[in-house]
Amino acid sequence: MCPLSYRFKLWMVNEKEEPVFGDGVAKLIEKIDQHHSVLEASKELGMSYRYALHRITLAEERLSQSLVTRSRGGARGGGSSEVTDFGRDIVKRYRKAQKDFTAKLKDHP
Repeated sequence: MCPLSYRFKLWMVNEKEEPVFGDGVAKLIEKIDQHHSVLEASKELGMSYRYALHRITLAEERLSQSLVTRSRGGARGGGSSEVTDFGRDIVKRYRKAQKDFTAKLKDHP
């Protein structure tokens, strides 16, 4: 018999059952926290800046809370982005759930 393993996609949903948060948004938030820039985070993840902003805005709308604060301007015309405490917390909760499910599946025959 050929060895098989399990894979899954984990999504957090709101009370309306709308998908709000998954691995892509988690990675984006983590990179924004690292670079303090949506532009740099999107470049590193190979997505357009516009798409990155769309994903953040959609998640924020569905959560009714901010994940990232953005400011325009700066010394060289660029903006600065900071992940909110709520943004860090939701990534932490998502990564823990991901780790817990992965561990459970490893024990499954």
